[in-house]
Amino acid sequence: MSKIGTLVIGQGMGPAKFGMTEEEIIDLFGKPDEREIESYGEDPDEKTLTLFYDNIMSDFSFDLAEGEDGKDVFRLSSILCTNQEYNLDNKIKFGDSEETLLKYTRNLKVADPEIEVDKETNERILMFDDLSLLAIFDSEGLSAIQIGYWDEEDTEE
Repeated sequence: MSKIGTLVIGQGMGPAKFGMTEEEIIDLFGKPDEREIESYGEDPDEKTLTLFYDNIMSDFSFDLAEGEDGKDVFRLSSILCTNQEYNLDNKIKFGDSEETLLKYTRNLKVADPEIEVDKETNERILMFDDLSLLAIFDSEGLSAIQIGYWDEEDTEE
């Protein structure tokens, strides 16, 4: 399995950049193992698309947005990665401790994360809204990273 790159907060993963279309991601990584479209919210036009790639242990999620030609197009909005070959910003690697990640994020001067504990799996989930970052820790350390992209419309409330 070849190493594709680093997860970069606010940018993407290796050659996959936030805002890319489904077709552009398929051009980079080939046909996904699974493709799933789900509606969310009350509006049936609000949909998300997820492409699942088992070989790189990563999922790419897309939000429906208006394209340049006025037609709706899916744009890459978040990436979930469990591939141990990757790292986060060339600083954090899978297996690192929660404290290592917290030290890194404190250096970035962001707010402390919201923390949830999954009682069934005993996983700790840290959510950093300022970074659009979600990190999951199990008994062996960092086990999953999700990075996202929010444009200014999403952050204005």
